[in-house]
Amino acid sequence: MKGSAKLKSSGTNKPLCDHMIEVGQNKKSNPIIMGTGLISLDAVFLADNGTMPKYWAGGTCGNVLTILAYLGWRSYPVGIIGKDEAGALVIEDVKRVGVRTRFLERDDKHQTPIVVEQIRKDVRGIARHRFIWTCPNCGAQLPGYRTIPINRAQILAEKLPIPDIFFFDRVSRGILHIAETCAAKGALVVFEPSGVKEAKLFQEAVSISHIVKYSHQRMGHLKLPAYPVPLLEVETFGEAGLRYRLGNGFSTPTQQWAEMKAYAVELVKDTAGAGDWCTGGILNTLGSNGLEGLKSATEKDVIEALHFGQAFAALKCSYEGARGVMYTSTRKKLEQRVRQILTDKKTPTLRENGERRLSEALRCICPKCSKFKDP
Repeated sequence: MKGSAKLKSSGTNKPLCDHMIEVGQNKKSNPIIMGTGLISLDAVFLADNGTMPKYWAGGTCGNVLTILAYLGWRSYPVGIIGKDEAGALVIEDVKRVGVRTRFLERDDKHQTPIVVEQIRKDVRGIARHRFIWTCPNCGAQLPGYRTIPINRAQILAEKLPIPDIFFFDRVSRGILHIAETCAAKGALVVFEPSGVKEAKLFQEAVSISHIVKYSHQRMGHLKLPAYPVPLLEVETFGEAGLRYRLGNGFSTPTQQWAEMKAYAVELVKDTAGAGDWCTGGILNTLGSNGLEGLKSATEKDVIEALHFGQAFAALKCSYEGARGVMYTSTRKKLEQRVRQILTDKKTPTLRENGERRLSEALRCICPKCSKFKDP
């Protein structure tokens, strides 16, 4: 890990097998998470054999909220997607695991964001992924993210239930208005940026957030001490693990970075979405009592939550697609495998097979290709 020689170590990767993955008895039953940001349709295919087996709802926000719904949370995505085939597939997918789509509006003036993920093996046989933002069939630019307008956000903010967590991964004036409204009602505000487009808005986003988590690969240049330091800051380093620090306002602030190693993955099939599973594990363990729950947590509680997040991330890497584990494993089996990872520090190996060719699969969702469908 870059710069790790100067970091304070947490000193343990102790397994936590006796901890239940479900929301614990001392926590609120079925807590609420609301979130906005990238909610897309992911088209995942294997480049080596030319197949595109699956469509899944995706995007950082889409994945985190769906993961927590899978784990028993009342999950409400907030945003606007298109009245198109891609939007229909997103709604169908997230509803399968109990996501509540009341505030995920469909508008015929919008197009649902589409992301193509291509998985192939490198010369060493290691699975790598890349994201494609143009249609592999016709070369047209695929629809991208569009934020909630401020006037619509102001209306929504008054209608939304009071959440335990408000999560966002994109920044706009409308999103910040909703985040501030939720924070004022006692919600734990979680920000997971992928970049800095407008420095002023970004600074505001950090200043109202209690947890800020980001990838070193994308945001390694970020220097949060220039901003108000959040209660918990987490920087992930992929297979090298992560580091964290606790800010003022936390029950036991450290201000110093502490690092944690990642769990070993026996066979990596796809790393896309691992960070989203890490976030889901952290929030499921640490966030069900909202902001007050985080403020009363100890550093030991944080380390436990980070362990679970890392175990979720490691397990995810054995499956194709950001949330493939949901569709090939029951929740009970997932819990058993996570406990096994915490004990053995390695993941099981699994198989998945493709179903149909990419050119056949993408034709129904690309806005350009769909104009040329066979009657």
